[in-house]
Amino acid sequence: MDWFCEGKALYENEIQNLVMSGEYLKLTQNCEEGYLVTPVIEVPKFTQISPSWNSKTTSDSSIELLVRIKIGENWTGYISYGIWSTDGNNIGIDKEQSDDLVKVTVDRIFVSNDKYAEAVQLKVIFRGNGSKLRLISFTTDSGEEEDVEDNYLQIIDNVPRISQIASGHKDSHSICSPTSVTMILKYYGVPVELNDVTNGTFDTGSKLYGNWPQNCAYAGEQGMRAYTKKCTSINVVKNFIARGIPVVASVVSKEKEALDGSISAFPSGHLMVVVGFTINEGVEYIVVNDPAANSDEEVRKEYKLDQWINVWRHYIYVITKY
Repeated sequence: MDWFCEGKALYENEIQNLVMSGEYLKLTQNCEEGYLVTPVIEVPKFTQISPSWNSKTTSDSSIELLVRIKIGENWTGYISYGIWSTDGNNIGIDKEQSDDLVKVTVDRIFVSNDKYAEAVQLKVIFRGNGSKLRLISFTTDSGEEEDVEDNYLQIIDNVPRISQIASGHKDSHSICSPTSVTMILKYYGVPVELNDVTNGTFDTGSKLYGNWPQNCAYAGEQGMRAYTKKCTSINVVKNFIARGIPVVASVVSKEKEALDGSISAFPSGHLMVVVGFTINEGVEYIVVNDPAANSDEEVRKEYKLDQWINVWRHYIYVITKY
């Protein structure tokens, strides 16, 4: 299940020291701090949630998104998803947290002890007069199945192919997420280079490049509409492809053999761009730009769909133009 609040609708929340400027909510003149608080949002029962935001910031301004959830009769405290500021000045969650109610990671909040949550409230803190907000959202593991659109068997062939391994980056084995985001941004004509994206997405709290919300926040800084999404099934991905929208998907595998044709196992997780689906000799394949390749030419791969689904974490980044 996905929830969005964007553009002028942001102004309908509880706010302090904030005004609208076009499609963005920003601090009023001469104010250095303000906030937005949503009403309590009742949603179908869920056990995990991932937030997203799209903003514009400067090196001396920031956005901080906080989440609290209701589990039974109890509310968690507000959980911060770090201080977001452009050009590599962001500070994400520095370590995972857990208690009797939740486990918090850099990407998601998990409900503890076989319980479930059924209400959410978001708070956004604006600091510095250059901070502006266009979208807040969250995705949960509840929701109904989608039917598949007829024309998903196609390949979006003009998504650029970029190898993280051949990039020459000092952390080339750790930059699958920003490499995937770079491919998507270039597909939409955004003039970024891989080093720009790795610098901008690096989470200085956890020291990771693969923080999902902050990778989407980086795309948002480039003027894109970007968010994490928990998929009920592969049908969701097929429908994005049917609409001509490539997505970034997260997989995890303990053994190389779990995904025929992959360069290695991905026990700590891996991101790749889904660009299509095809059927060869009666077997369905997912077509991807997998940045874990020794050269740009080897990035395009076809994986057996049943194997790929087994290693997929059912999370994607959706990045589109507004």
